[in-house]
Amino acid sequence: MKQAEAKPVYQEPSFFKKELKRLKENRIAYLFVAPLVISVALVLLYPILKAALMSFQYWYVAKPIAGGKHPFVGMENYQEVIGSDYFFKSLGITFLYIVVTVAARYILGLGTAVLLNIKFKGRAFVRALVIIPWAVPEVVACLVFILMYDYQYGVINDVLIKMHILSNPIAFLGDSNTALGAAMFVNIWKGFPFAAIMLLAGLQSIPKDLYEAATVDGASVWRQFRSITLPMLKPVSVVVFLLLVVWTIKDFGIVYVLTGGGPSRVTEILTIFIYRAGFKSFNFGMAAAGGMILLVISVIFTMLYLKATKAGENT
Repeated sequence: MKQAEAKPVYQEPSFFKKELKRLKENRIAYLFVAPLVISVALVLLYPILKAALMSFQYWYVAKPIAGGKHPFVGMENYQEVIGSDYFFKSLGITFLYIVVTVAARYILGLGTAVLLNIKFKGRAFVRALVIIPWAVPEVVACLVFILMYDYQYGVINDVLIKMHILSNPIAFLGDSNTALGAAMFVNIWKGFPFAAIMLLAGLQSIPKDLYEAATVDGASVWRQFRSITLPMLKPVSVVVFLLLVVWTIKDFGIVYVLTGGGPSRVTEILTIFIYRAGFKSFNFGMAAAGGMILLVISVIFTMLYLKATKAGENT
């Protein structure tokens, strides 16, 4: 009897062959995306690579080297950043700024989303009003708040004195005890509508059957919120939190327009520290090193965001 011929063993395609096949299948899509990728590479990638190179070179233009050369100095710029008297102070202020503003924006956004999810007359109009703070340009919002915070003519001092909360007006942006809190308030007012919109979308995706079943079982409104709403909002909440953190890490405009990092550098977040190093002290090598540190921090949270969104897609 003839022996049965052995069946060929299936071999899985290599990684290169898989990628080549995927590239062929999606070549039209890649052609459409190519102009955007090239534009981003020119506008973003080149400056990042240039800054990374500058962070290892001598770029103290206030004390130039003869011939205008920029020799490599290794890790000196990074050592100068970390050894600065204000770096860790700025890092601490940035951390406090992020924690307070992100938590407040999420809580306010969640409360607003819950209220806007209730049916009432004029709900569409109120939803449109909520978006206004987010839509107003940062500089415009800051200039309005500078007038509102004004020591002599500001409406905030006027209202607080009339309500007998204050006996004397306060220079909110000029007092080291209130400047950071005043900047945080503007950031919270400007950013909470984004959290509200995202969380409202998450609330509307929760099946109504769950609430009906919980009501039949005798669950209170608070118990339904704790056992249904919060767990079902978890994927959206993670994305909102990480996005707010990433955006707040690189925040510059609000604090700079309001206080410029003062008074006495009590509002000097990391971005303003980098700005001072580059455009006040003209030490662009030190500024580039600080920028790279900030970039690493931002990339870490961006990767967490991408991981969270991917996990949400798989659930």
